[in-house]
Amino acid sequence: MKKKLSVIAASLAALCALSACSGGKGSQENAGTGSPQAESKPVTIKIYQWVAVSDEQWQQLFVEPVKKKYPHITLEQVVRGKGTNPDELVASGEFPDIFTITNDIRTYANLGLTQDMSPLMKKENMDISKFDPAFTERSKADGQLVAFPFYSSPTALYYNKDIFDKFAVPYPKDGMYWEDIINLAKQVSKMDAGFQYKGMHPQSIFAMKGGLPIDLLDAKTDAPTINNDQWKQMLTLYSNLVMIPGNEPKGGAFADVVNAFVKDKNTAMVISNMMPSLQEASKNGLNWDMVQLPSYKGYDGLKGLGDTMYVGINKVSKYQEDAMKVLSVLTSEEVQSTMAKKYGYYPVLSSKAVKDSFGTEMEFLKGKNVQAIYKGQIAPYMPSSTYSSHADVRKIFNAKVADVVAGKKDVNTALREADEEITKIMPQIKQK
Repeated sequence: MKKKLSVIAASLAALCALSACSGGKGSQENAGTGSPQAESKPVTIKIYQWVAVSDEQWQQLFVEPVKKKYPHITLEQVVRGKGTNPDELVASGEFPDIFTITNDIRTYANLGLTQDMSPLMKKENMDISKFDPAFTERSKADGQLVAFPFYSSPTALYYNKDIFDKFAVPYPKDGMYWEDIINLAKQVSKMDAGFQYKGMHPQSIFAMKGGLPIDLLDAKTDAPTINNDQWKQMLTLYSNLVMIPGNEPKGGAFADVVNAFVKDKNTAMVISNMMPSLQEASKNGLNWDMVQLPSYKGYDGLKGLGDTMYVGINKVSKYQEDAMKVLSVLTSEEVQSTMAKKYGYYPVLSSKAVKDSFGTEMEFLKGKNVQAIYKGQIAPYMPSSTYSSHADVRKIFNAKVADVVAGKKDVNTALREADEEITKIMPQIKQK
């Protein structure tokens, strides 16, 4: 790993030199002189797409609005995949000018690509207050704002109305606790005419974590923080849910949740971002609606963020100011409104008008409880340890969760053992 980081560091240094990040020709050509000639010089800005977008969205959300305001800027995209992973591009000295990433900006910070965006924001007259602060707190590294929120997923509790109607069970409502949802799940987890209906697919215990101030490891010390009342509360509820007879979840991937809800139509409730799949499912007869995410007692109304895409500028790009102009367009009310009303992306701006535009041009959302995605309060940001998602840490924790679900261990024992075992292996993990 140290050898790999050395190669990356050397590559970054070479790239920095080529890009004139120390004041060479490249930076002089793009200096903030404000002259029309400097601003109109044709330039191609490359954007690294962490997740591919459709051709239609690439044109309408990126290419067209940027070209409309800045005719001299041409956009190209590089999509993450085999041969185009971040470390591979950094090592080759070909990482694009702009990066996007889902959730964890530290991926780029660890590769040395991030920078304090404040100077560029000042030159572009971008006001950080236009963003919902719940998102900007998560786009910092070492206390500096290194990226901007771009969009988030409209996470809610989605439910199949036909299943609730079949068993004459009341629909879920906004403002419920997890205990209420589990009670509903018990009532609709039934076999009917040889067909097994399931109450709820939680995807994984981590998908239920939103709204609780917890993480597997402490952000500062990397020590386990598992053996506490919050984890006990969640693991107890999770095990109660998946142990409902007939409600055993099939698979733990996002695709398994989608298939259970929109394809198999045997699952009454899911918590996730189902929006991309619901348009076609609605055409195929899925009778659905959505309500506010459930919360935990003692943390009333608090919810987690859905997956959020962030966008920033590669610090060794030789087109710093032009890249910043691109970001100003992508985070403008015009583009954010188009994303919300036409494509169902959760807006990251504070603007009420932008938020109210959500789904207004999506016919399948007519008559649905769309405002459920805004109800509740996003839980305060809690920094996480770099190692919380480490495979060995997750392996130990998931094994203890499985023991509880299988009835082999009680919650207190499972969490205590997970804490002890992770503490024991952390020194080896941190040396890798």
